[in-house]
Amino acid sequence: MKAAYCISNPLQWSTFLIGTFVLILFLDVEFAFASEKLFSTPSSYRSKDYDFDGMLSLIRRLDVIEHNAPNLLQGFYDPRLRSFSIQPETGSQQRVCVTSTCYALMQLTISRTYGVSTGYDDIITYDSSEEDDSKIPILNVMHALLQSPFREGDLFQVPLLAYSVLLVDKDRSIIQSVAKTDSFVASKVKMILAAVLEAAPDRKLGSNQIHSDYVIYQVCKLIAVLQDYASKNDEEEGFGGLPPGVLPDDMASHAFWVLLSAAEVSCNEVCRQLAYRAADDSSSFDVMRLAYSLLTYVRSTSSLSGMAGKETVKGQGPSLETKVPSLNQKLVTAALAVFFAEQNKDGMWDKGQPIYKSLSKENRRDMGNAFIFPVNVLGSLLCMLPAEAFRPHLAALDLTLQWIEAHQRSETIPDYCDDKTGIVYGKLIRGWSSPHLNPNSGPRAWPTAQVLKCTYWMRETIRELLHHDVLDEFHGTAFSKQNCTSDMWDNLLDTDLGSPNDEECRTIKDVLHQRVIKPFASSIENPSYGAAYSAILFGPPGGAKTSITEALAQRMGYDYVRIDTADFLADGLTNVAARIRYVFTRLMALKKCVILFDEIEEFALDRKRPGLTMESRMLTTAMLTAINDLRRTQQSIFFIATNRLHAFDSAITRPGRFDMTLFIGTPNLESRITQLKQQLVRVRVGDEQIEEESIRTYRQFLESVWSETAMFMNYLEGVQFASACADKVAATKKALTIDQMSAILKKQAAVMTVRGPAREEYISSMAMSRF
Repeated sequence: MKAAYCISNPLQWSTFLIGTFVLILFLDVEFAFASEKLFSTPSSYRSKDYDFDGMLSLIRRLDVIEHNAPNLLQGFYDPRLRSFSIQPETGSQQRVCVTSTCYALMQLTISRTYGVSTGYDDIITYDSSEEDDSKIPILNVMHALLQSPFREGDLFQVPLLAYSVLLVDKDRSIIQSVAKTDSFVASKVKMILAAVLEAAPDRKLGSNQIHSDYVIYQVCKLIAVLQDYASKNDEEEGFGGLPPGVLPDDMASHAFWVLLSAAEVSCNEVCRQLAYRAADDSSSFDVMRLAYSLLTYVRSTSSLSGMAGKETVKGQGPSLETKVPSLNQKLVTAALAVFFAEQNKDGMWDKGQPIYKSLSKENRRDMGNAFIFPVNVLGSLLCMLPAEAFRPHLAALDLTLQWIEAHQRSETIPDYCDDKTGIVYGKLIRGWSSPHLNPNSGPRAWPTAQVLKCTYWMRETIRELLHHDVLDEFHGTAFSKQNCTSDMWDNLLDTDLGSPNDEECRTIKDVLHQRVIKPFASSIENPSYGAAYSAILFGPPGGAKTSITEALAQRMGYDYVRIDTADFLADGLTNVAARIRYVFTRLMALKKCVILFDEIEEFALDRKRPGLTMESRMLTTAMLTAINDLRRTQQSIFFIATNRLHAFDSAITRPGRFDMTLFIGTPNLESRITQLKQQLVRVRVGDEQIEEESIRTYRQFLESVWSETAMFMNYLEGVQFASACADKVAATKKALTIDQMSAILKKQAAVMTVRGPAREEYISSMAMSRF
């Protein structure tokens, strides 16, 4: 198969050189953005400024559609056939409607595919034995799909069927089980994959591929999902999680060549389409070819990432013709800009290249009169590309959303007939239809699923943009954009929640792991039992409350924002109430974020406190309302850190307002030992025996004076004490003695933060944790 992909004839060389020339021409940044013809957009797009409020308005409109989405899709479900009908008609549908079922299935299971929580979860079940007519049995639907008849030459439906099954069956357990017990299904899967490989793009054909750019994208998408699985899992046999019995010969090698060819062909086609448009060649330019070539280019390149190429001669490394290209971000930006510039005033796009180019008439199917539904194109782009890519195009998204809102249709279909009266009662279905179909046609399942896919990803995209803006405004840390590590958490010194003499005493890290890290490991919206969305952290100064919350955020891979008094005073003392609303409205737009409110007790003072002004009481009420609203969103985890728990209004501290109240005291005994070890590393004693004896004596000494003095050293004081002890060891070249440590501690105890009345308060606070 390799020979078909080598640059070995004049036609391929000319295609390659033309693509290279166009690529160089259009990736000159100054030229690209100065070219009015290439990137010109209607003036109405540029006039709107989508700030926070504008984006929030878009999200609220999308929320309405998302709220109704489960019922819309469920209306097309036919429980008799375990299928979604194109247009439900009682008793008339005799076989599984593959296309509609595939699109509906992918949308219904989006929570499982992408690890999110959606309203679809309430109407589906993965228990094939569950007898609940109100829920759609996903596994049974998948089995019906796999057993349904299909035409091998239909390269719209074949890759769609396989891709939707693989997307839902992420661990491949379902298809592996079926393949072992059902030889018919196994042979069908093998036939599907063989047909898909045959439809792969050929680099020698350049722009004259046998199949449309849409079909090429479907082929690429299927092969990519198999390659992605293979790249992430060690497979002794098979490929992409599929057993050898359902795979064509040498599937892994073929997959690489298909993706490599797709990357090159699609990249060249993107460049070619950009050149046509810049030259004002409307007869050659095709916006749909541009869009699907872009999608293929991004998807294939992404799946090949991490590979350098393929070794064709053993021991010589990757050969030149197999070099894997890296994604050209400037090309992606240029193509996306042109796509939106071609949007029509009604929010749609011209129909462009048909789905089928060379299939026989009997293999074609009624998919919007065989043209692509533009909303599906946009949905695929929103799903594929990062949110920031769409920031310049929010007005265009708004325009498409207006079309979606204006074109939802409803139809009453016959449901049952009353034998006595002869009256036929109907079932109301609502949804959308493709603009390429008859204008009078009712809602259909596949375009309805495609619209819901688009609106879902549009909402997620705008939410992410809002999240980034809020994070930037409050100088937060985007841990989600970094590799999720636990070094801050691992290095965080622990503290006891209660008396260390109590056998049931737990530590702050243990509680946060059990109540926060573990429950939210898979989902922020639907955590496991015992999840805590909020907590009050209280204790003396220097307890590392900020460090605890920041380390927690990094450990979870959540972003981090710290809000303090200055954020509420930014607009002056007279506007604090309005500022509270402003700040919390933005914080409610955050998702998967750890938020710390640091020492904000002045805005939530006890309303029963004598002499408290009416303004202060109103601020407390406003703060309570804002905290409740933030808690109800269940999108972020938030903490209040304070040194003065008693100053808060009782409504803040009462059980039920916050999930936990945690006393953050000083580092516990084990943490003190860690501090000494760190300091001994610093001074480089060089004698393991002296170090070990010093650590042993250090522990014994701290245990003997723990309740009297040592326990009350805060983090920095503990570091100072450990540092002085390590310096003694380095200076004397001998192990620490009790007398040396006693002298150092006596000197330090005189200036400790927790002493006198503060110590008494500390002791009384140790028993106040609630978790």
